[in-house]
Amino acid sequence: MGKSSYNVSEFKKGEKSAGSVEEVSKFRRYLPQILASTAKNFLLLDLGLSVAFPTIVIPALRGTLENLDPTENLAITEVEASWLGSIAFICQPVGSVLSGWVTEPLGRKLSMILVNIPHIIAWIMLYYANSLPELYTAAVLLGLGVGFMEAPIITYVGEISEPSIRGILTSCAGVSVMMGIFIVYFLGTVVTWRVAALICLAVPLSTLIAICFVPETPLWLLSKGKVEEAEKSLQWLRGWVSPAAVQDEFKELQQYSVNSNKCAPCQKKGVTCTHPPETLLQRGKELFRHRTLKPFALVMALFFFLNFTGSASMRPFMVQIFQAYGTPIDGSRGIVIMGLVGIIANIIMLILVRKLGKRGVYLISMAGTTIACLGLAFYASTVLPSDWSSFDKHLDSEFAGTGTFPMIMFFLMSFFSSFGISAIPWMLLSEVFPFKSRGMATGITAALNYIMAFLTTKTYLNVEHSLGLDGAAWLYGCIGVVGFAFTWFCLPETEKRTLEEIEMHFSTKGQKFTKTNIQKKLPEAPVEVKIEGKIANSMTASVENMGCDNRGFER
Repeated sequence: MGKSSYNVSEFKKGEKSAGSVEEVSKFRRYLPQILASTAKNFLLLDLGLSVAFPTIVIPALRGTLENLDPTENLAITEVEASWLGSIAFICQPVGSVLSGWVTEPLGRKLSMILVNIPHIIAWIMLYYANSLPELYTAAVLLGLGVGFMEAPIITYVGEISEPSIRGILTSCAGVSVMMGIFIVYFLGTVVTWRVAALICLAVPLSTLIAICFVPETPLWLLSKGKVEEAEKSLQWLRGWVSPAAVQDEFKELQQYSVNSNKCAPCQKKGVTCTHPPETLLQRGKELFRHRTLKPFALVMALFFFLNFTGSASMRPFMVQIFQAYGTPIDGSRGIVIMGLVGIIANIIMLILVRKLGKRGVYLISMAGTTIACLGLAFYASTVLPSDWSSFDKHLDSEFAGTGTFPMIMFFLMSFFSSFGISAIPWMLLSEVFPFKSRGMATGITAALNYIMAFLTTKTYLNVEHSLGLDGAAWLYGCIGVVGFAFTWFCLPETEKRTLEEIEMHFSTKGQKFTKTNIQKKLPEAPVEVKIEGKIANSMTASVENMGCDNRGFER
C-alpha cells in the first residue's frame, strides 16, 4: 500500500518539466488533479456521515428528544446505546487490513469504487431497520467500509498530485469529513433518522459515478506493466496534455517504478535486481527497527490524545450531554452549530498550517481543547448535582436554559479539536514512517487508532457512572494537560521538511526523543553515478535512493 505512496517529482522540489509549463497554464494543470481529489473526497464525506450518524439515532431511540416520527417503535437501553455508538469503530481495523490486501492487486480506483458497496447496503438497512440486530449489522458495515477506505484514499492523492499542491489536496480531507458530520447533524433537526439514512444513501451512489470518470494512478499502472495506460493517465492528470508535455516526469516515474521493486542492496549498488521479492517476515522486521518504532510511538501518542480529550469520546452522546448541562439551545441544534464550527476550524487550519507549522497548530489546538474541557468540569462540579448523568432524561430539567457557559465551552472544544487534534495525526501518518515500512506501519497505526476510538466511546458510559458528569470532564481535561506537555517536548516540526529529512531525523541512533528540530539536508553538488550501466546526474541518483536505503539510514 505504501510502496508508491508519493510521486517521484517530489524529489525535484517543485520543478516541473519544461514541456508541461509551456503547454498549459497552472489552472489547467491543477484542475484535473483537483477534480480527481474531489471525487475521492466524496468517500471522506461518506466517512463523516458514518461517524456522526449514531449521534442522531441514539437520542431518538432513547426518547431524550421528541421523536419526529410518531410511528417509531424501536427503543434502546443505555448499554445498547453505548454499543451502537462504538461498534463501528471496532470493525474499522478489519476493514483496514482488508484494504491493504486488495488495494495493491485491484488498484486504487477500483478499490475506491468497491468500498461504496457496504455503505450502500448499510444505509438501506438503516432505513428499513426494525430490530436492534439490524441496527448493529448496519453499523458494522459502515465500520468495515470506513476502514476499507484507508489505503486507497491515502495512496490515491499522493500518487496523482504534484508536490506544489499535494499538501492542500491532502488537507482538504478534514474539511470533507467535517462536512459529512455537519450534514448528518443538520438532517437530524429536520427529518427523522430513517429519512436521514435514505438521504445519506445518495453519497455513495454519487461517489460510484464520480470515481468512474477519474483515472487510475500512473504509478500503479506502471507497477502492473501497463505503460501505455500509465502515460495516458499522467496526460489526463497534468491538464489533458500531449505525451511530449509529460515526457520528463513519465520517465522519472518509470525509473521510480523499476527502482521501488528492487531489494535494498540492489538499490544501493544501482544494479538490476534478480533477487526474489521480500517475504512477509522480512518486511515485518522493518516494523521493529528504531526508525519505525520512534515515529510509531509519536503518532500513537497523538492518536491517544485525540481519542481521550475533546469531544471524540462524547460524540455519539452529545445531544444528551447538551441537555444534561442545561444549555439554552436544544441539543440537536447545538450539535449542528458544533459541526459548523468544526468546518470553519478546518478551513482556518488549512490557511495557517504552513505559517504556524503542524507543531504550532497542534499546540494551540491542544491548549484550547484542554481549557474548554476543564471549563466544563469546573461548571459541572460547582453547578450540577453530583449524581447528574447524561444518560438520564433531562427534557424538563430545572437547569434548562441556564448553561450558557458550558454551551460556549462545547463550541470552543469543537473548534479547537477540529483545528488540529483531529487532523495533525493523520497528516503525520503519511510523513513520519520510513519508506520500507510505510505501508504496514500506517495500516497498523490506523487500526490501533480505531481500537482506541472504540474503547473511548464504549467506556464513556462507565466513566460517567463511576466519576460522574464532572469527573468525566476532569479526566479528559487532565489527559489534555499531559497531551500539551508531551507535544511541547516531543513533537517535531515536519512542515517544510522533505520525506528524506524526516526519515533521517528518526533514523539517527542515540538521538533524544525530545529533539523537536528536524535538520534540513545540505545541498549536494551534482555528481555522476552509474545506474544500470548508464551515466546519470545526482538528480537521477536521488531517484535511486527513493527508499532512503543509503548509508545514512543504515543506523
